[in-house]
Amino acid sequence: MPSKLRRLIKEARETAIWRGHEMEHFTHFRKGVGWNAFSHCLKCNAWVQIETNPLPNSIDIGGSAVAINCEQDQ
Repeated sequence: MPSKLRRLIKEARETAIWRGHEMEHFTHFRKGVGWNAFSHCLKCNAWVQIETNPLPNSIDIGGSAVAINCEQDQ
């Protein structure tokens, strides 16, 4: 697994945990010239997606798990 993907997974996991999510193990796979990873919250099913080489109109870390707090924590 490339170091950039490891770093992005670490950042995504830390952000999701800060928002109260309990993230499943990240699934990663090669896509085109980069890598993608995906995980979801075990409590509320919010998700996060990572792209190491996003298109110009995309982002490297995105999803509801890094954008909103866990619904089950409230």
